[in-house]
Amino acid sequence: MKAQRIESIPIAEIRVVNPRARNKHTFNGIVKNIGAVGLKRPITVSRRQPEADGTQYDLVYGQGRLEAVAALGGTRIPAIITEATLKKRYLMSLVENIARKQPPQSALLREVRRLKDQGCKNVTIADRLGLGKSYIDGIVRLLRVGEDQLVGQVVAGTLPLNVAITIASAGHTDVQRALSQAYEKGELRGRKLIAVQRMIARRSLRGRNLPTVDLPQPPVKDLALEYEQQTQKQRSLLKRAAVVHARLALITMALKSLLADERLRRLLRTEKLDSMPQQLASRLA
Repeated sequence: MKAQRIESIPIAEIRVVNPRARNKHTFNGIVKNIGAVGLKRPITVSRRQPEADGTQYDLVYGQGRLEAVAALGGTRIPAIITEATLKKRYLMSLVENIARKQPPQSALLREVRRLKDQGCKNVTIADRLGLGKSYIDGIVRLLRVGEDQLVGQVVAGTLPLNVAITIASAGHTDVQRALSQAYEKGELRGRKLIAVQRMIARRSLRGRNLPTVDLPQPPVKDLALEYEQQTQKQRSLLKRAAVVHARLALITMALKSLLADERLRRLLRTEKLDSMPQQLASRLA
């Protein structure tokens, strides 16, 4: 399989083919994170013939990162340029939106290694990839001491960089302090915190340089089948919802007709049967 390289390309030359609305709170979180530590994951685009509007790339996925970098005043962004077919690009975008998971051995990590092997300085690597120098400094520092597993956790977004560096170089007390600080800042909670605690426990028992296991990615055809099955379920739910809605409309009409009779209403009040759930009453109003 041909290794993918990351290129820094102008944001103005990228067209978002299928833009989608984004939760404002989530987007602000992306902007804040990128502003603090730099972009940690490149976007993916496909190259095409230049058009009159100046664009020559179509975005495959990474709209949030693209817009966040632009919001921070950036004019270029690191991107993986794919040569996949249009059908496969749509599927790649779908898988990214559903899974939100990064491959264990990221292209970003390979690119940092490649540039470092060429003798590039950290500031040069950061400039070429459009990332923060402090972020690259931390990644290189971890790679230098053979902490591939920690680097993988950082690149995947599971582990804050400062915590990874502390785990690699500090004692138990400092590690626990770093975890507590990350928890208080909201950087490490829930499943991420549990996963990191388990990893630290394994390191204590087996040593730091644990082998990184790449989980096999599901074949494209299986993902397409799963998507089709889920689509069929959604269609079935919509049909059932339409039937229920029609039945509720009939029941509402029947109740309105019955309650229009004053004698029936008087009888219901006498028998103390004139109350009904608020939701039903609101439909009859």
